Amino acid sequence: MVNSVAARSVFVVVFCLVSLLFFWSSPPSGPQGIAHLDKVVHFGLFFVVAASWHYAFRLPYWVSMLALTAYGIAIEMIQYYIPGRGADVWDVVADVAGAAAFFLCFAGYKKLRARKRGRA
Repeated sequence: MVNSVAARSVFVVVFCLVSLLFFWSSPPSGPQGIAHLDKVVHFGLFFVVAASWHYAFRLPYWVSMLALTAYGIAIEMIQYYIPGRGADVWDVVADVAGAAAFFLCFAGYKKLRARKRGRA
């Protein structure tokens, strides 16, 4: 069992770091090395945010996805007003995909674990 105080503390740290990264980082200038690398970063960060959120709050998946989608949209809306930044709907898509990937992986893990317990 995960300690809820520790899990919530980890979530707060992850949430703050990810928010700072999205708001204070500047988009790369000049030629980019890897196509769509920013989408991969969004996906990965939201996978981690979803994991920390899940262990901190243990809400139903649909509630978690709704909250994380709102967070992704809010990030893009705020970035729209930051000079030198812009909003991108594909960033939100990558955010939602990253969060959904965590919950799908976690559901698969739970199902496999339940099967193994049934055989033991």
